[in-house]
Amino acid sequence: MDPHVIFDCARVLPNPFALTLAAAARSRALSQGAEPRLDIDDGGVSDLALREIAAGAFTQDELAPFLPGAGGWRSIPPPDPDSRLRDGGSGSAAAAPASRPRETAH
Repeated sequence: MDPHVIFDCARVLPNPFALTLAAAARSRALSQGAEPRLDIDDGGVSDLALREIAAGAFTQDELAPFLPGAGGWRSIPPPDPDSRLRDGGSGSAAAAPASRPRETAH
């Protein structure tokens, strides 16, 4: 993988998390038989997916689920602040015992 491809991808999808999701979705589609949008034979499906994103082979509508504030992953509502913890929210649950460091023989 050419590291410059990642920099070119960051121009299209500046959020690394969004880029990861988009590349994973495209890699999955390519591995399931989707038609490649670039004529590149070297590398695997993940390399091809990243090169397609870097080359701008997608429309804004196709990338919208991965763009911040475009109704994509950021549209997931935050957790309810009034939600209760499994233990009833008392906050008095016993902490797990600390593990003891193990001695290693060299």
